[in-house]
Amino acid sequence: MRRWILFSFILTLACNKLPLGEEELNERGDFDAITINLPLYVSFTESKAMPLGTSQNLIIGKNSKYQSRVILKFNFSDTTYQGLDQIKLILFKNKSFNNDTLRFTVHVLTNEFSETEATWYKKDNTDLWSNPGGDFEFDSLRWGEIKGDSCVVFFNYIDLGKMRNGKGIILIPEDTGFCAFYARESGKPTRFQLVKNGVITSLPLQADCHIIKIDTLPNYWENWLGSGVSFRNYVKFTYDTLLNETKAVYGELTFRAMSHYGLRDSIEIGVKYLRKPFTGFDTELSPQIALKKFALSDTLFALDIVQYVQRIIEHPDSNFGIFIYLSPENYDIANIELMTGSHQLKVGYIKPPEER
Repeated sequence: MRRWILFSFILTLACNKLPLGEEELNERGDFDAITINLPLYVSFTESKAMPLGTSQNLIIGKNSKYQSRVILKFNFSDTTYQGLDQIKLILFKNKSFNNDTLRFTVHVLTNEFSETEATWYKKDNTDLWSNPGGDFEFDSLRWGEIKGDSCVVFFNYIDLGKMRNGKGIILIPEDTGFCAFYARESGKPTRFQLVKNGVITSLPLQADCHIIKIDTLPNYWENWLGSGVSFRNYVKFTYDTLLNETKAVYGELTFRAMSHYGLRDSIEIGVKYLRKPFTGFDTELSPQIALKKFALSDTLFALDIVQYVQRIIEHPDSNFGIFIYLSPENYDIANIELMTGSHQLKVGYIKPPEER
């Protein structure tokens, strides 16, 4: 009887037609993946002025290409303004940036703005500034100079009255260079303080943002990454039917840089794939599928986008391309010009195990 049970067990093993799983493949030895390079179909740049009101930084400055201004709004209600010893604005530097020494002027805003929607050209989601870069009084209240770890600007009662009647204040750079202050989303936000008999009253910061313009946008057919003003690099590779019914082991995306600019020594590059056919910057995207930190001066970048490769293997008709971008897009001012035609996607895959 035992012999029949043993024979039946062996016969069952011999007749098993199920394919070997990946774990079992690994247990039975080394199996080299087959590799192919998917042909590059198209690449170009999509750009957009991003609302920067949720950024952790307030960047002020200008150079030959960029200019950034800071907008602040404080709550002046329910406060006693008599007998004050000091009226001051304090801004704290973010030391992770390469900050410059520069001067700026302070002006009263004449129009309301939406913190999460304001850009260089728009004060909210629908309305434009009357003058790009903010609507403000021509004559400045004060000027400040950024030195050391923080910047302090002192005001008088006349200045205070104008600010209370205005819609906020705007800081406009006078010198070339850039400086980054902490925003209210960070741990050390800008403060407006009233000092009386040694007692300090800090006014609530209702809204803050920085607004950025770039004088010359990249050409559509060029390849750029950028933050502050966002440049997303759209890339699409041609699907190869050799991938049909295979399992992707890796998908190494590489591309090369020609030039770079930034306020920090490092950047993070992310990738998302398009869920729908490309219609522009705001095409529906997947969650982030790759993110990697690089030195800004690097000339070769490599990220693994195996999630995207496996998706198009399983659904070839979903090959709508990917967006490569700097992450986050609202953190600082940076751009990288990529070498057109340098994008490569090397795919490693394994075929379905043979039946046994």
